[in-house]
Amino acid sequence: MKLDELLKELENATGPSRALDAAIGKIVGYKRKVEYRRSSQTGEPVRKVFWVVPSGEDYVRMPAFTGLLDAAIDLATTIVVGCRGGVSYVDGTATARINNGPYFFGATPALAICIAALSTRLDSDD
Repeated sequence: MKLDELLKELENATGPSRALDAAIGKIVGYKRKVEYRRSSQTGEPVRKVFWVVPSGEDYVRMPAFTGLLDAAIDLATTIVVGCRGGVSYVDGTATARINNGPYFFGATPALAICIAALSTRLDSDD
């Protein structure tokens, strides 16, 4: 998924989404690895999905960028050099701002931070 398409999906999201977390992870450099292992109970192959971190070869579970504030903040500080910002949540809408950039809106504070961080990256890529 392209970054501009992902931003539209995030803006339309009504809550956390593991599919969106995976799309964000791919944008920032996580690599997906699939292995098939035999189940100890049935002996049948079981599909396991792992993610390789951008900075190495460690396997991790994809961070819940869209659901956890800590993960969303980690995303923002990874994408935006010298990241400073704020987020608020009033009447069912979250607003986030990074550095002196524009305000971005999302259904939850974590979504708003993700949108702000990725929008900043889109602007810097242009």
